[in-house]
Amino acid sequence: MRLHHLIENQLWNNLMTQNKGVFYRGTAGEGKGTGLGALGNGVYLTWTEGMAKAFAQHVGGEVKKYKVKPGLKMADAQGPEVAQINKSMGYEPWEYSDDPMYGGMMTMELQDQGFDGAVSDKPADGIVIFDPSNIEEVE
Repeated sequence: MRLHHLIENQLWNNLMTQNKGVFYRGTAGEGKGTGLGALGNGVYLTWTEGMAKAFAQHVGGEVKKYKVKPGLKMADAQGPEVAQINKSMGYEPWEYSDDPMYGGMMTMELQDQGFDGAVSDKPADGIVIFDPSNIEEVE
């Protein structure tokens, strides 16, 4: 368990360092993102500008850049916490639902455990930051 936590923080720390805290979001015209809720509810970002561009083009929107506050505690999408929450909702560790209730439960449970968001190692899933005040749009 301890080792996993170290590895999970390593992924997040590497992404933060690599990108100097800057992440991308492809938005639709109204500033909305995809919002699948697979990692919980919040603001979805990716570290790959190309991924954000692909989404923005798909919906006729634009790419915005955000700076993420340092020191956030992020849950690993493939980690034991997410798997446990999935199990409690009757899902396999790798499954998720696009039902808004699912995203709500995931967010609430992870926040109860002290997490500020979740991170996936897949750029398409990206990261989710639960509290929008933890990110700031940059030019």
